[in-house]
Parts: sequence; C-alpha cells; structure tokens
Amino acid sequence: MRNPLNMWKSAVLGAAMMAFPVERAVGAEPAKDQPVTDVELPAFLAPMLNGNRLEMYAYITIALTPVNREKMLAIREKMPFLRDAFLREVNKASIVKADDLKTVDTVALKTRLLLRVDQIFPKGTVSDLKFQRIVLTSILLGQS
Repeated sequence: MRNPLNMWKSAVLGAAMMAFPVERAVGAEPAKDQPVTDVELPAFLAPMLNGNRLEMYAYITIALTPVNREKMLAIREKMPFLRDAFLREVNKASIVKADDLKTVDTVALKTRLLLRVDQIFPKGTVSDLKFQRIVLTSILLGQS
C-alpha cells in the first residue's frame, strides 16, 4: 500500500508541472515582435482662461506613443515628471482657441506639450502625442 503523503506530493508536483509550461520553467524570453502600445498618462485639469478670467476647466487625458517597446518602460518611469511638466505648461499660457473660448486649441497645445516631452526624454523616444479625452467643466461661482 502506498503512503498517502507520497501520493499527495506526487499530485501537487504533477499539478505544478501542468500549470507552468516548459518554456516558463526554462526561462524563455517573451516574443520581441509584440506591438507597441500607447502609454496613457493620468488625467489632469487645465484652466481655460478668457484674458485673466477663469471660464472653465478642461479635464484632459493624453496618451504617448513610444517609438518601440523598450521606450514604453522609460515613459512609465518618468510619468510623474511628465505630469508635472504638462501641468506647468497648461498653467503658463492659455489653451483655448482664439476664435472660440470654449474650445481647447489641440494643435497648439500638442506642439507645446511635445516640446516638454523633448525636455524630459532624448529626441526620438516618443513618436506621437494623442488627446484621448477632453471634457470641459464649467465653474460655478457664488454657489455654497
């Protein structure tokens, strides 16, 4: 008659071997030809000014496209610096279109933000900056 403890050990070992394929046990590297994915930054609020008067805020979510998969990690590591630089940029000058004070000038803002990206990363780290979402929120004055 077999020892129940040995039977239990065999069952656990067999289950573990089935759970982990041979490639993982040997330490095979993941495929390098995986596609590049955008890195989404946490959303931030940007003031929308009419002259010196605050009219509303834009809640902006941005995604950066790295040139390759290796740069994705670099972007994620520098995310706090990017967020800080973007917040400083949107508070430095107006982000609204000159002819429509209720619309974000995405073309001009993209140019400004890409300049900030180039200050943080070596040239050629990021291939594109995309606006994922822009949500406008009004300011309620005199409400308690």
